[in-house]
Amino acid sequence: MTEIYAEIAKLSDKFTKMAYGLTTDKNQIDNAVQELFLYFLQMNPETLKKIYDKDGIEGVTRYGAVA
Repeated sequence: MTEIYAEIAKLSDKFTKMAYGLTTDKNQIDNAVQELFLYFLQMNPETLKKIYDKDGIEGVTRYGAVA
């Protein structure tokens, strides 16, 4: 599981760029990305592992974009 969390941490820049599509306020973007990381940490580890095993880091990225 720790390798999944390490891969998610590397997506910070990507999630930040995604958030710029919704707002340009840097504080709101930073808060949104931080909340997304907390969401990943608190979600069911089995579900996160299934997403990662099925679609890899791209699947986790798409899931994060929806969340």
